[in-house]
Amino acid sequence: MATHGCGDEITQDTTLDGDLTCAGGPALVVAADDVTLDLGGHTVSGETEEAAAAPGILLRGVSGCTVRNGTVERFGAGVAIVGGERNVVENVTAQDNIGPAGGDFGDGIVVSGSQDNRIHRNTLRRNGPYSGIALAEDCQRNEVSDNVVADNNMMHVGDPSAGRQLMGIRLEGPSANDNRVLRNRVTASGSSGITVHATCLDMSSCGGTPPNERNEIADNHCADNGTSGRGDGIMLFTVPNPVPPTRNSISANVTDNNATNGIAVGEGSLENRISANRGRGNGQYDGYDGNTHPPCATNVWEDNDFGLVNQPCTRGPEAIAPSGLRASAAPSDG
Repeated sequence: MATHGCGDEITQDTTLDGDLTCAGGPALVVAADDVTLDLGGHTVSGETEEAAAAPGILLRGVSGCTVRNGTVERFGAGVAIVGGERNVVENVTAQDNIGPAGGDFGDGIVVSGSQDNRIHRNTLRRNGPYSGIALAEDCQRNEVSDNVVADNNMMHVGDPSAGRQLMGIRLEGPSANDNRVLRNRVTASGSSGITVHATCLDMSSCGGTPPNERNEIADNHCADNGTSGRGDGIMLFTVPNPVPPTRNSISANVTDNNATNGIAVGEGSLENRISANRGRGNGQYDGYDGNTHPPCATNVWEDNDFGLVNQPCTRGPEAIAPSGLRASAAPSDG
């Protein structure tokens, strides 16, 4: 057991022996490889607006480290992994971490420039304005699994409209590739539950920006997302000019009662496989593909169990439209 003060660097295995409250962040910095920081069931808290500019716990360019077993709240992010590889964040509750609009932080847990990390069995609540969990630029082969991601929507701060860009789990990139998002429960996000974003390094000319590709999104339950008024259960997000996500796999997910679509693939997102998913009760469509010329383009939809879809190809290559199918494509959140 160990007593630590705000801003301390952790360079050896450490278990906290009490709560820690700090005026600013980071409260603790993991600064050596192969170190375990066990919060010991305690809470690390920020207590002023200054804390919103930084994470509560920062893993700074380290490898093989673990943060576990406690709560981090009221910073700009609960836990941030920046650089390094092969780190683990598990059994952490990251809640009420609200970064400033347009700032660098605004997530429960965020990974940037780091590979082969595992974000596992955490609880993410009431974080914002970006996400519960984010994989930012240059993040490959990370696993986000078995987390509970709930109520990341800004409603608790009295401004539900601030949650319009707030997602449960977001693969933002560029080069958020080969990641696995597995068995998470994502509910009541301000916008969509799980997203893979379009990317752009230079808004004057996005050409040449690496896409977010080859990510696996499987066995997740995404329900009741879109509390700000729009949002899909799972979305491959596209907008004009930025480079769309490609070659992603979406399989065996349940997407029910989301504000817009259950699963949505934006126009220009290609070579994706969407299989064995189930969706019911979504506000617009249970399955939506924005590519219409030709229908679904190079995306493969197969063996899905949907109610209403925007075009027959979202049911599978041999699908025949039921009498209740709306044939015209409606705009997606992406």
